[in-house]
Amino acid sequence: MIKSGSRVLLLLTSTLLGVILISMLSSYFLFREVTNLQVSHDKIEKMLFLRQYEYELLRTSKAFSDAYPNLLLGQTSEDFDNWFNVLWSRAHSLNTGIVGKDVTLAGFDYNQAQNALVVIDNILYPKKAVTKEQVLQIREIFELLTRTSHLYQQRRDSLYREVELKKQQTIFSYYRNSFFLSSITLLFGFIVSVFLYRSNKSLLDMRAKLEQRVAKRTLALQEKNLQLKSEVTERYSVEKQLVSSQAQIQQAKERAVHQLNFDPLTQLASRVLFTDRFSQSLIRASREKSKVALLFLDLDRFKYINDTLGHSVGDQLLIQTAKRITHALRQGDTAARFGGDEFAIVLPGINGIKHVEHVVNRIHKELSAPYTLEGQESFISASIGIAIYPDDGDSTEVLLRKADNAMYKAKDKGRNTYQFFTQQMEIESNKRRILEAALHVAVKNKEFSVHYQPIIDLRDNSIKAAEALIRWQNKQGEHISPAEFIPLAEELGLIVEIGEWVLRTACEEAASWQRNNDKSTILSVNLSFRQFQNNDIPKTVARILADTGLSAKNLSLEITEGLLMVDDMQIMQQLQQIRDLGVALAIDDFGTGYSSLSYLKKFPINVLKIDRAFIQDLTTDNADADLVRGIISLARTLKLTVIAEGVENQQQADFLMENDCLYTQGFFYSKALAINDFKDYMQKNLQQHRQSHSA
Repeated sequence: MIKSGSRVLLLLTSTLLGVILISMLSSYFLFREVTNLQVSHDKIEKMLFLRQYEYELLRTSKAFSDAYPNLLLGQTSEDFDNWFNVLWSRAHSLNTGIVGKDVTLAGFDYNQAQNALVVIDNILYPKKAVTKEQVLQIREIFELLTRTSHLYQQRRDSLYREVELKKQQTIFSYYRNSFFLSSITLLFGFIVSVFLYRSNKSLLDMRAKLEQRVAKRTLALQEKNLQLKSEVTERYSVEKQLVSSQAQIQQAKERAVHQLNFDPLTQLASRVLFTDRFSQSLIRASREKSKVALLFLDLDRFKYINDTLGHSVGDQLLIQTAKRITHALRQGDTAARFGGDEFAIVLPGINGIKHVEHVVNRIHKELSAPYTLEGQESFISASIGIAIYPDDGDSTEVLLRKADNAMYKAKDKGRNTYQFFTQQMEIESNKRRILEAALHVAVKNKEFSVHYQPIIDLRDNSIKAAEALIRWQNKQGEHISPAEFIPLAEELGLIVEIGEWVLRTACEEAASWQRNNDKSTILSVNLSFRQFQNNDIPKTVARILADTGLSAKNLSLEITEGLLMVDDMQIMQQLQQIRDLGVALAIDDFGTGYSSLSYLKKFPINVLKIDRAFIQDLTTDNADADLVRGIISLARTLKLTVIAEGVENQQQADFLMENDCLYTQGFFYSKALAINDFKDYMQKNLQQHRQSHSA
C-alpha cells in the first residue's frame, strides 16, 4: 500500500511539472509576438517631428493673422518673424535632417512646403509695402500648407490604427491559443490527478474500513464486557436501594402516622388521635354502661405572654404545660393539644363527679407551680370546661362543643377554675352566637352611640372632664351592655374600628364645646390594647384632632394596667408620641392589675383612675381605705392627678376630699348621659357654679 501511494505521488508531480512547462513555453511565444508588433523608436520620432511641424505652421499662420488683422497694408511683427524663422528651419530640416528625410520618404511633400515658404519670404522681406492681394495670397499659402499637413496626418493616423488593430488581433489570437492550450493541459492534468487520487483514496478507504471494523468490533466487545459488569453492579445497587427505599418508606409512613396522631410541639395526641380514642372510649362506655369525662382546657393570659415575651417563649411554656398535664393524668387517660393554648383531655371510666374534680384539682396544682422561662419565673393558670358522657351528649362533636362552652363560663367566673356544663350554658352559647352576628351588623350599620359621664372637681363641684362611653341599642330596641359586647369585640378584632369611631365621634362633640367657649372641659376616651398592635394609634389620634379641630390639651386617653406590663418598645414609643401631641394619658381601673412603681415611672402617664372596687367599701373597709390613701400618696409623689371611679354617696366623696383626691366620677353625680342630656347637665352645672360664686 505504501509503494502504490508513492507511485501516485510521482505521477501527480510529473503531471504538474508538464503543465507548468507548457504554460511557460506558451507565455514565451506570446511575449515574442507582442515585442515584434511594437512601434519602433524612429517611427515615434517621425510622429513627433510632424506634430512639431504642424504646431509651428499653425503658430506662424496665427502670428501672420495677428500682424495683418485686416487687408490694410502694414508692417510685419516681430512675433511673426520669429515663428516664420522657426518654420523655415523646420522645412529646411526636412531636406537635411535624418528624421526630415525619413518623413519625406514616408510621403510628405517637402517641395511644396519649401516653395511656399520661398514665396512668402520673397513677398514680405524686401521690407517694402505689401499689397492687399499679397496678404490674401500669403493667407491662402498658409491654408494650403495646413490642409496638406492635416491630410498627411489623417493618412498616417489611419495607417497606425490599422497597425494597432492588427497587433491587437494578433495578441488576442495568441492569447486565446495559449489559453486553450493551457486549459486543455490543466483539464487533462486535473482528470489524471482526480483519477489517480480516487484510485488511491479507494484503496485507503478500504484499508480504513477494515481497520475501523476491527476497532469497532474490539470496542463492542469491550463495551459488552463493561455492560455486563455494570449490569451486575447496577443489579446489586438496585437491590440495595430497594431495601433502603423500603426502609425509608416505612420510616416515612411512621413519621406520617406520628405527625397525624401527635402534636409536633408538645408530643401530645393530635385532634385526629384524640377523636379516635374518644370515640373508642364512648363505644366502650356505652357497652359497659359507664361514664366518660371530656375536659377542655385553655390557658389564662397565654396570649399576653406570647405577645410580650415572644412566640419561642410561648412554645416553651406549651411544652412544659403539656408535660405537667400528662403527669397529672392516669395511665389510661388521653391528653391532646387542639391548637394554640387549647388542650382536650379524655377521662374514661369515671365513677362520678368527685373523681373528675380530683383530676381537675391535680391539673390545677401542677399548673400553678412557677415556670422558668428565659431565666425568669412566670406563672400561668387554666380555665377548664367539663362535659360528661352520656349526661351531656352522646357524640364527640356535641361533647366538645359543650365542654368548650363550659370552659368559657369558667373564664367568665374569674379564670383559674373549672366549670361543668349546664343547660344554661347552651342557652348562653346560642346567645353569644346571636350577639356575635348582631355585633358585625352593628359595626356595619353604626348602631352605636356615645354617652358622657361627668368627672367632678370636689373643690367646687364643677365639671372637670367627661368620659366618653359607648352604648349599643340594636334594631329591636334592646340595649346591650358594654360588658357583654366589648370583650366580644376585642376577641373578634372589631374593637379597633369601634374604638376609632368612638374617638372621632367624641372629639367632634368636644370640639363643639370648645367652640362654645368651654375650653376647660377635658374629654376622656378609652383605648384598647389591640389599637396599639397596628402601631398607628398616634397617627390616628393626630388625624382625628386635625379633622375635628379639638385642642390636644382637651383630650385624655385611658389605657389599662395590662398595657403597661407589655415589655414592648413599640408600645412605649406610641405612648410617648401621643404625649408629644399634647394629649394626656390616664391609667384606668388602677389597682386591679399588675402595675408597679417602676412602670409608673417608665411610662409617660399623667392620671391615675382608682378602680370602683376600692371605692365601693371605702367607708366600711379599713383595708380599702388604707389602699386608697396609699394610691393617692403614691400619685402625689409621682406628681400624677388622681380620679376616683364609682363614687355613689357623700361619705365616699368626703373621704376622698379629706385625702386630697380632688376629682371623682360615679352615679352619685350622674350616670353616663346621651349627648343632649349631657349638654343639659353641663348647662345646669355651669349655672350652679356661677350662682355659688355670686353668692
